[in-house]
Amino acid sequence: MREIVIVGRPNSGKTMFALNFANFLGVKRVDVTFRDYDDILTCRHFSIEEAKRELCSSVAHRTLTLQSIVLRMTMGKTPIEFMLDDTCGVSEQIHPDATVRRGMAQTLKSMRYADYIFHMLDMIYWSNHPFFQSGNIDQEIYQYGLARNAYTILANKIDAPLAREHLTKIGSAFPKAKVIPISALLGAGFKEVKACVARNI
Repeated sequence: MREIVIVGRPNSGKTMFALNFANFLGVKRVDVTFRDYDDILTCRHFSIEEAKRELCSSVAHRTLTLQSIVLRMTMGKTPIEFMLDDTCGVSEQIHPDATVRRGMAQTLKSMRYADYIFHMLDMIYWSNHPFFQSGNIDQEIYQYGLARNAYTILANKIDAPLAREHLTKIGSAFPKAKVIPISALLGAGFKEVKACVARNI
Protein backbone atom coordinates (compact mmCIF):
# COMPACT_ATOMS: atom_id res chain seq x y z
CA MET A 1 0.00 0.00 0.00
CA ARG A 2 1.33 3.43 -0.94
CA GLU A 3 2.06 5.77 1.95
CA ILE A 4 1.78 9.57 2.03
CA VAL A 5 3.30 11.46 4.95
CA ILE A 6 2.29 14.97 6.07
CA VAL A 7 5.15 16.97 7.59
CA GLY A 8 5.58 20.54 8.77
CA ARG A 9 5.91 22.83 11.74
CA PRO A 10 3.84 22.41 14.91
CA ASN A 11 0.32 23.83 14.53
CA SER A 12 0.58 24.09 10.75
CA GLY A 13 -2.68 22.13 10.39
CA LYS A 14 -1.48 18.60 9.62
CA THR A 15 -4.00 16.72 11.78
CA MET A 16 -6.94 18.91 10.77
CA PHE A 17 -6.03 18.38 7.13
CA ALA A 18 -5.77 14.59 7.50
CA LEU A 19 -9.18 14.31 9.13
CA ASN A 20 -11.01 16.78 6.90
CA PHE A 21 -9.45 15.25 3.79
CA ALA A 22 -10.72 11.85 4.94
CA ASN A 23 -14.15 13.43 5.32
CA PHE A 24 -13.83 14.97 1.85
CA LEU A 25 -13.27 11.46 0.48
CA GLY A 26 -16.53 10.34 2.07
CA VAL A 27 -15.22 8.84 5.30
CA LYS A 28 -17.40 9.38 8.38
CA ARG A 29 -15.48 7.18 10.83
CA VAL A 30 -11.75 6.48 10.92
CA ASP A 31 -9.50 3.87 12.44
CA VAL A 32 -6.41 5.76 13.58
CA THR A 33 -3.29 3.70 14.14
CA PHE A 34 -0.84 5.30 16.56
CA ARG A 35 2.77 4.14 16.16
CA ASP A 36 5.04 5.18 19.00
CA TYR A 37 8.80 5.64 18.76
CA ASP A 38 9.39 1.98 19.67
CA ASP A 39 7.03 0.87 16.84
CA ILE A 40 4.31 -0.23 19.27
CA LEU A 41 0.93 0.08 17.53
CA THR A 42 -2.38 1.16 19.06
CA CYS A 43 -5.59 1.52 17.05
CA ARG A 44 -8.62 3.63 17.98
CA HIS A 45 -11.93 4.12 16.22
CA PHE A 46 -13.36 7.66 15.94
CA SER A 47 -16.02 9.57 14.13
CA ILE A 48 -14.39 12.43 12.24
CA GLU A 49 -15.76 14.95 14.74
CA GLU A 50 -14.59 12.89 17.72
CA ALA A 51 -11.12 12.64 16.21
CA LYS A 52 -10.95 16.39 15.63
CA ARG A 53 -12.00 17.09 19.23
CA GLU A 54 -9.43 14.71 20.65
CA LEU A 55 -6.50 14.96 18.24
CA CYS A 56 -6.54 18.61 17.09
CA SER A 57 -5.40 21.44 19.32
CA SER A 58 -4.08 24.98 19.16
CA VAL A 59 -1.40 23.87 21.64
CA ALA A 60 1.89 22.94 19.97
CA HIS A 61 2.86 19.26 19.81
CA ARG A 62 -0.55 17.73 20.42
CA THR A 63 0.60 15.07 17.94
CA LEU A 64 3.60 13.24 19.39
CA THR A 65 3.65 10.01 17.37
CA LEU A 66 2.83 8.82 13.89
CA GLN A 67 -0.97 8.72 13.38
CA SER A 68 -2.05 6.79 10.30
CA ILE A 69 -5.37 6.29 8.56
CA VAL A 70 -6.12 4.13 5.53
CA LEU A 71 -8.17 5.94 2.91
CA ARG A 72 -9.83 4.82 -0.31
CA MET A 73 -10.52 6.72 -3.49
CA THR A 74 -11.56 5.75 -7.00
CA MET A 75 -9.37 6.22 -10.06
CA GLY A 76 -11.62 5.68 -13.06
CA LYS A 77 -13.53 2.61 -11.98
CA THR A 78 -10.74 1.23 -9.84
CA PRO A 79 -10.86 1.73 -6.04
CA ILE A 80 -7.42 2.18 -4.53
CA GLU A 81 -6.26 2.41 -0.93
CA PHE A 82 -3.43 4.45 0.50
CA MET A 83 -2.15 5.29 3.94
CA LEU A 84 -2.05 8.91 5.13
CA ASP A 85 0.43 9.54 7.96
CA ASP A 86 0.07 12.51 10.29
CA THR A 87 3.26 13.39 12.18
CA CYS A 88 4.75 15.31 15.07
CA GLY A 89 5.61 18.88 14.09
CA VAL A 90 9.28 19.65 13.48
CA SER A 91 11.23 22.83 14.15
CA GLU A 92 14.77 24.17 14.19
CA GLN A 93 15.06 24.17 17.97
CA ILE A 94 16.07 21.22 20.14
CA HIS A 95 12.95 20.74 22.26
CA PRO A 96 13.47 20.34 26.04
CA ASP A 97 10.89 17.52 26.22
CA ALA A 98 12.37 14.12 25.31
CA THR A 99 8.97 12.87 24.09
CA VAL A 100 8.76 15.72 21.58
CA ARG A 101 12.34 15.11 20.45
CA ARG A 102 11.50 11.45 19.82
CA GLY A 103 8.38 12.51 17.91
CA MET A 104 10.42 14.84 15.70
CA ALA A 105 12.97 12.09 15.04
CA GLN A 106 10.14 9.75 14.08
CA THR A 107 8.80 12.38 11.66
CA LEU A 108 12.16 12.70 9.92
CA LYS A 109 12.46 8.91 9.73
CA SER A 110 8.96 8.60 8.23
CA MET A 111 9.95 10.91 5.36
CA ARG A 112 12.58 8.39 4.25
CA TYR A 113 10.09 5.54 3.93
CA ALA A 114 7.02 7.35 2.59
CA ASP A 115 6.13 7.11 -1.08
CA TYR A 116 5.08 10.77 -1.19
CA ILE A 117 5.52 13.85 1.01
CA PHE A 118 2.95 16.57 1.68
CA HIS A 119 4.77 19.54 3.21
CA MET A 120 2.36 21.68 5.21
CA LEU A 121 3.27 25.39 5.24
CA ASP A 122 1.44 27.65 7.69
CA MET A 123 0.69 30.87 5.81
CA ILE A 124 0.03 32.73 9.07
CA TYR A 125 3.46 31.74 10.40
CA TRP A 126 5.18 32.82 7.19
CA SER A 127 3.43 36.18 7.13
CA ASN A 128 5.53 37.05 10.21
CA HIS A 129 8.84 35.31 9.48
CA PRO A 130 11.51 35.61 6.77
CA PHE A 131 11.45 32.75 4.27
CA PHE A 132 15.22 32.52 4.08
CA GLN A 133 16.09 32.62 7.78
CA SER A 134 19.19 30.64 8.73
CA GLY A 135 18.58 26.96 9.47
CA ASN A 136 14.99 27.13 8.22
CA ILE A 137 13.39 23.68 8.73
CA ASP A 138 10.95 24.31 5.88
CA GLN A 139 13.86 24.86 3.49
CA GLU A 140 15.41 21.60 4.72
CA ILE A 141 12.18 19.69 4.07
CA TYR A 142 11.90 21.35 0.66
CA GLN A 143 15.40 20.34 -0.38
CA TYR A 144 14.82 16.76 0.77
CA GLY A 145 11.47 16.61 -1.01
CA LEU A 146 12.99 17.80 -4.27
CA ALA A 147 15.70 15.16 -4.02
CA ARG A 148 13.03 12.50 -3.57
CA ASN A 149 11.00 13.85 -6.53
CA ALA A 150 7.83 12.92 -4.65
CA TYR A 151 6.80 16.13 -2.98
CA THR A 152 4.13 18.85 -2.90
CA ILE A 153 3.71 21.90 -0.67
CA LEU A 154 0.29 22.47 0.87
CA ALA A 155 0.07 26.21 1.64
CA ASN A 156 -2.40 26.05 4.51
CA LYS A 157 -4.65 28.65 6.16
CA ILE A 158 -5.22 30.37 2.83
CA ASP A 159 -8.53 31.54 4.32
CA ALA A 160 -6.67 33.76 6.81
CA PRO A 161 -6.57 37.53 6.15
CA LEU A 162 -3.78 38.53 3.75
CA ALA A 163 -2.63 34.90 3.34
CA ARG A 164 -3.11 34.92 -0.44
CA GLU A 165 -0.82 37.93 -0.71
CA HIS A 166 2.05 35.73 0.51
CA LEU A 167 1.63 33.05 -2.16
CA THR A 168 4.08 34.85 -4.43
CA LYS A 169 6.63 34.73 -1.59
CA ILE A 170 6.06 30.99 -1.30
CA GLY A 171 6.79 30.67 -5.00
CA SER A 172 10.00 32.66 -4.62
CA ALA A 173 11.20 30.78 -1.54
CA PHE A 174 10.38 27.31 -2.92
CA PRO A 175 10.63 27.85 -6.68
CA LYS A 176 10.86 24.22 -7.81
CA ALA A 177 7.96 22.87 -5.76
CA LYS A 178 4.37 22.35 -6.75
CA VAL A 179 2.26 24.45 -4.36
CA ILE A 180 -1.43 23.83 -3.63
CA PRO A 181 -3.15 26.58 -1.59
CA ILE A 182 -5.54 24.98 0.91
CA SER A 183 -7.61 25.56 4.00
CA ALA A 184 -7.36 22.43 6.14
CA LEU A 185 -10.20 23.84 8.25
CA LEU A 186 -12.63 24.71 5.45
CA GLY A 187 -11.62 22.18 2.78
CA ALA A 188 -10.50 24.71 0.17
CA GLY A 189 -8.14 23.20 -2.38
CA PHE A 190 -9.04 19.59 -1.54
CA LYS A 191 -10.03 18.78 -5.14
CA GLU A 192 -6.53 19.72 -6.23
CA VAL A 193 -5.03 17.65 -3.41
CA LYS A 194 -7.14 14.65 -4.45
CA ALA A 195 -5.93 15.01 -8.03
CA CYS A 196 -2.35 15.15 -6.77
CA VAL A 197 -2.88 11.98 -4.75
CA ALA A 198 -4.40 10.25 -7.79
CA ARG A 199 -1.34 11.08 -9.89
CA ASN A 200 1.14 9.89 -7.30
CA ILE A 201 -0.16 6.70 -5.71
